[in-house]
Amino acid sequence: MKRIPFPFNDKDFIVEYHKTREGPNGFMCYYKNAATYKLTPLDAWRTLGIAKNTDTGKALKAWCIEMDEQHKGYGLPDELKDDTFFDVPKDNSIII
Repeated sequence: MKRIPFPFNDKDFIVEYHKTREGPNGFMCYYKNAATYKLTPLDAWRTLGIAKNTDTGKALKAWCIEMDEQHKGYGLPDELKDDTFFDVPKDNSIII
C-alpha cells in the first residue's frame, strides 16, 4: 500500500490517499479526533462538514479528484477496469 499525503495536512486534520494492490483505493480522513476511510473523492471532501467552503476545503476537493483520476483502476484486473460490469442487452429484451 502506498500512502500519498494531502499537502496541507496539520496535526488536527490529516488526509491520505491509499493506493492498494488488493481492495479499493480510498482516502483515510482524520478530522475532529475521528478517522474514517472514504472510497470516493466527494465523501472525503464531505468529511470537513461546513469547513469544506474554506480555502483548504477547496484545495482538498481538487486534490481528491486529481488523486482519484490519476490512480483509478490501479491493482484491478483488466476485465474489471471497464465501467460496465454486467453485459446489458442492447435490444431492451428481458432475459428469463
